[in-house]
Amino acid sequence: MIGIIGGGLASAKLVEAYREAGGDDAITIWSQDPHGPYHRPPLSKRLLRGEAEPADALVHPVDWYAEHDVDLRLGETVASLGDVEAETVVIATGARPRHLDGTVGLRTLDDSLELRRLAGESQTATVIGGGFIGCEVTASLTQLGLQVTQIVRDPMVFAPLQAPPLSEALHDIYLEHGVDQRLGAGEIPPADLMVAGIGVVPNVELAQEAGLEVRSGVVVDERFQTARPGVYAIGDVAEFYDPLYRRHRRIEHWSNAAYHGTTLGQILAGEEARYDIVSAFFSEEFGKSFKAFGDATGHDSTALEGDFHGDSAVLRLRKGGHVIAAVLTGQDEDAEDALKAEIRAGAAAVE
Repeated sequence: MIGIIGGGLASAKLVEAYREAGGDDAITIWSQDPHGPYHRPPLSKRLLRGEAEPADALVHPVDWYAEHDVDLRLGETVASLGDVEAETVVIATGARPRHLDGTVGLRTLDDSLELRRLAGESQTATVIGGGFIGCEVTASLTQLGLQVTQIVRDPMVFAPLQAPPLSEALHDIYLEHGVDQRLGAGEIPPADLMVAGIGVVPNVELAQEAGLEVRSGVVVDERFQTARPGVYAIGDVAEFYDPLYRRHRRIEHWSNAAYHGTTLGQILAGEEARYDIVSAFFSEEFGKSFKAFGDATGHDSTALEGDFHGDSAVLRLRKGGHVIAAVLTGQDEDAEDALKAEIRAGAAAVE
């Protein structure tokens, strides 16, 4: 039996890939969440704005799991890895949002529905945070008609991307939509609705209690295996080895969870698979979307093509003359594939 602790996207994708690859072991998923596995990107966008409903966010209808020989146990908590009687154990426990007194957070489907309800009762909102949740919630609440003040600790939004041309363009877009965006932190003004999007903490407690190696997350290799045979970790909780950059990383985005789950499903079904991709993620605010490819850590120069204020732009981030990452908007699939190939070659060439 395969026992999966955690009922998010990575778990659903693992089941999909395992069954598609011919895997026939019984599977049990323990999920604290009362809903079946769902996609998180809609929670801060379409679901929050009332343009989608909970069923639209589900990866599969709940009945799908029983049809694929999965015992999906919703609203259940696993106290210890020792309680999981399975030959293969997958830790997919995700992460939880950092809490700030006097604010509401956003992580779960129910959080999104509650935030939607509160927004309907409010005229003003203060959003604390300049990353994905902070920026997307700010945009969505503004589109719902609230007057929003956004408090950003850094001197620009999406500071970890290290892409000032994008950050500057987004700042201008927010100003055009009437957002009072306060960069570099400052006083937090009161409002009818106070929201915090200040990052997450990986849920590593089960792994720690079991004596597994934990750093920024549960440490695994490029095949998602811990040092203990038969125990794996995927998704937001996993600090995995990335062969392209030759170091361990932890990534908290939808595309990473989907890829981890799919790849581990193939591995558990007996296929020769491992982490081998140029990492990517996306975001969207006020109808403008952008993507980021690769890992810009240690870059020493940049080159901008186009303008993020317009419809098309690519910012290449280089190290030693080699492209190791990029931030982009308005590119077609062929251009994106070519850019990923450029990043793959560049990262491999860096000493």
